[in-house]
Amino acid sequence: MRSGSQHRTPGSLTTPRQGPRKPRLAEDRRTPDPAAAHQRELDQRVEDLARQLADVVNTAGLESRQDLREYAIGLLKEETERDDAPAATPATETHVPQFSPLAFAILIGLVSLPLVLLFPPLGLGLFGMAVVMGIWGLIDTFFHRAPAKPR
Repeated sequence: MRSGSQHRTPGSLTTPRQGPRKPRLAEDRRTPDPAAAHQRELDQRVEDLARQLADVVNTAGLESRQDLREYAIGLLKEETERDDAPAATPATETHVPQFSPLAFAILIGLVSLPLVLLFPPLGLGLFGMAVVMGIWGLIDTFFHRAPAKPR
C-alpha cells in the first residue's frame, strides 16, 4: 500500500462535471402565478429606473457624484417611507412619556450607596440629590393632576 496516494474514481469530487447543473427546484422555474408576474414587472421597472438614475449620476463630474448619490438615496428613502408611515394621531391622543423623579431618585440612591464608601463627598452629594428628587417625586405623585379626557 502506498501512503499519501489515493485512487480517484471518475465520479469523485476532484473531477470536473460534464456541464452546468439543470435547475430542478420549483423556485428555479417560472410559475404562471399572477402575483409573481406582477412582482417581476415591478422589479423590472425598479431596475430600469435605477439604471436611468445611475446614468444621470455617472454623467456628473467627479466632485458632485457622491453628493448626487447621497441626494438620490435620501429622496428615495423619504418618498418610500412617507407612504409606509402610519397616519398621525392628534396630539391629545398620543402618550408622551413623562419624567419620573421618583424612579430617578431610586436609581441615584442605589448608585450613591457604594460611592459613599469609596468616595464619601461624591456619594453623599448623590444621596442628597436622590433625597431631593424623591421628595419631588412624591409631591408630584400626590398632587399631579390627571390629564383631561379627549372629547
